[in-house]
Amino acid sequence: MPDTADGSQPPDSQAPSPTLNFTFVHQAEDLVSLSHRRISNREQRHAIRSHVMQRVRQVELAQGKKRSTGRTRPKDGSQQKPRSESTHSELSLSNESTEYNANSPVIIAGSDVLRPTNSPLQSPRLNISPSVHAFDPFDTLPTNRLPHHTSESLLRYCFDVMLPLTFCVETKQAHDKFARQKMVLNSKTSNPATFLGFMATTAAHRAVFYGRHEDLAPSNTNHDDLIFDPDYIRVKNEAMVAVRRTFDQRANVDDQMVEACFGLISTATVVGNFAEARIHLKILERITSQMTLSDETMMWLPLSNVKVSVGLLVRPVLPLLFTREPLPEEVLSCAAQHLGTDMTRLGQDFMQLQQMSQRLKLLLTTARDICRLCEMHSAASRSPSPAENLSLRKKATELEFDLLAYPYETDIFPRNKDNEPEIPALEGIIRLAALGMLSIAPHTIMAPTGLGRALTHHQKGAFEKWLHWKRSEDAQEQKIICWVLFVFVQNSLEQPEQRFFTEFLVQVARDLRLLTWEEVEQVMYGLLYMPRLQSSIWQGIWADVRKVQNSTHQPHHDLQ
Repeated sequence: MPDTADGSQPPDSQAPSPTLNFTFVHQAEDLVSLSHRRISNREQRHAIRSHVMQRVRQVELAQGKKRSTGRTRPKDGSQQKPRSESTHSELSLSNESTEYNANSPVIIAGSDVLRPTNSPLQSPRLNISPSVHAFDPFDTLPTNRLPHHTSESLLRYCFDVMLPLTFCVETKQAHDKFARQKMVLNSKTSNPATFLGFMATTAAHRAVFYGRHEDLAPSNTNHDDLIFDPDYIRVKNEAMVAVRRTFDQRANVDDQMVEACFGLISTATVVGNFAEARIHLKILERITSQMTLSDETMMWLPLSNVKVSVGLLVRPVLPLLFTREPLPEEVLSCAAQHLGTDMTRLGQDFMQLQQMSQRLKLLLTTARDICRLCEMHSAASRSPSPAENLSLRKKATELEFDLLAYPYETDIFPRNKDNEPEIPALEGIIRLAALGMLSIAPHTIMAPTGLGRALTHHQKGAFEKWLHWKRSEDAQEQKIICWVLFVFVQNSLEQPEQRFFTEFLVQVARDLRLLTWEEVEQVMYGLLYMPRLQSSIWQGIWADVRKVQNSTHQPHHDLQ
C-alpha cells in the first residue's frame, strides 16, 4: 500500500473501493457494430440485463445510494409487449410477484372476493429473482420442455406462497426455507421427473389458491378435469411423461425412482384424486421395501402417506417408516416456561369425558404437546433449531398416523360387514377434529383443496351421525362439541359446509350461555387451541355466530 506524503499510513476509516466484476457478452473487434447488435432471444437479454443491473446496484449500495426497483407500468395497455407465452402464465407471474405473507388476503374460489387470513405468522418473501432465472437462463437443462416463463412463474409461487403457507411453522426460519428451496432447485438438474412433479403440485396449489377450479369435494370425477389452469394441464402431462421415462430407463430400484413418484402423489392429493395417489403409494410400498430411504424421501413420504389416508379416511397405506421417538424433555420444558398460564390447562377437559376411549385420550395428550410447540415456535422471539423442527414434524406425522390407525389396532370397537371399525359417534367427531387441527399446524391444508374438501366431507358425515346418536346433556360434552365445531368451521372456511357447522355452533353457544369471545377462549384453553395461530380466525368465526344470534330470522336446531 503506498505511503502518504508524511510517510504515515492512510487512515483506517477510508474504505477501499469495491471490486467491479465485468461480464463480456458477444465481444467483437468491430466496436462500431456493437451499437447495432441485438440478441434475438428475449430471455437471454433479460438474463444479461439482470446480471448487469445486479452489479450496478451492488456498487451503488456500497456508495450509500439506493435505486428504486421495479418498472413503471405503461398507462396505455395497447403499448404492452407482445406475449410469446400464454396469457394465463403472464398474468400469473404478475400476480404472484406480489409479496405474500400469512396475513395476505386469500382469494375465495370462484369469486373476486378477498378474505384476510389474519394469521399472526409472518411468511417473509424469499428473493429468488434473479436466482431462479439465473439457475437456467438459457433453457439448457433437461427440463426445458417446460416453457421458461411457466417454470419461473411456478417457482415464484412455490417459494413465495405455497411453502410458507403449507409449512407455516417450519418456514419461519431461514435455514428451513432455504433447505427446501435448495432441494427443489437441485432436483431440476439431478432428477427432472422430481422437479416436474413438484411443479405440477405447485400448479395445482396455485390453481386452487386463485380459484381456477370447480368444487373439489369427493366425487367419481377425475379432478384433473376440474382444474381450469392451462399451466397445470401442461406441467402434469410433462411430469407423467418424465416419471414414465425414469422407470423405463432404470433396471434397478434407486432413490430417483422413489422421488419421481413424489410429485404425482402430492399433485393427486392437492386436487383430490386419492385413488390415484393410493396406487402410487402401493407401488412405492413394494419399491421401498428393497432399499434404504434417503433423507429427502423421508421428508415427504411419511407425510404424503398420512395425508392421502386422511383424504380416504382409511388405515394408513404405508407403515410409519421411521422410528418412534418421544419429544425432547428440554423442548417441552422450554414450552412450559415460555407459554402463558392458560396454556397449562390445554387438553385437561378431554380427560374428564367418560365416553371417550383411553387410546384417544392418550393421543390427545400428544396433540396437546404439539399445539404447545407450534404455539412456541410461532412466537416472534423464538428461533427453533432444525432439530426441533424435525422433531415436531415427525411427532405430528406420527400422531396423524396413529389417529388414523388406532381404530383398526384395537378390539374395543365392533366391526361391520366390511370389517371396518364402528367408532362411536362422539369419539368419531373428536378424532376428526384432532385430524382437523393437524391440517392447521404444523402443516396447513387449504380448505378448497381436494384434501381440505375431503376432510370436511368426512367431518360433516361424522357430525350428522352424532346428531342421530343418543346424547347426554352433560356440560363437559357440550364444551367439547363447541370446540369440535370451531375446528370444523375453520377447516371449511368459505366452503358450502361452513354455514352448516356455524348454525349448530350458534345453538351450542346458546346452550353453554357463552356471550363473549373471552368466555369462548377460556373454554378452548381446556381443549386444543393455539392462540397465535387461531385466535384471529376463531374470533371471526365467533363474530359470525353472534351475527346469527342477533338476527331476527335465526335458524334453530334442536341438538337434544
